Amino acid sequence: MDRILIDTMHISSLLTEEDEEGSYFQLAQAIKNQKIIGVVSVVTLTELIKNLGEENRQKVNDLTYTNLVFINITPKIAMRAGDLRLRYDIPTMDSLIAATGIVENIKHVLTTDRRHFDSVKNLIKVISLHKALDMAK
Repeated sequence: MDRILIDTMHISSLLTEEDEEGSYFQLAQAIKNQKIIGVVSVVTLTELIKNLGEENRQKVNDLTYTNLVFINITPKIAMRAGDLRLRYDIPTMDSLIAATGIVENIKHVLTTDRRHFDSVKNLIKVISLHKALDMAK
């Protein structure tokens, strides 16, 4: 089963999509049915609370009780993020997210943030939502 690192913007869409036939609903079902393993850095929780606001805090809280695998920031991940930040000038939060995937030996990151993640594509490959859903089949 494939493990996919999921960037904040996609987790946000998972929480806010209302279309039960939509792509994010399909992704949520694939994770729930263990067709793929969705891996998330804990720093995503920080970004979600900031981006979605207090009115969505319960949704963010509930997220921690799903089949998503949350990875804490370890010293190894923090140091790797520092290296990425220094070498590629990636913002700190994105460096921590990318480092989480790299240290955890995850091959793919689901993101549309190519501006920050393309610089590390030799370490973790950027994939689209469509590709992630294909991997879940």
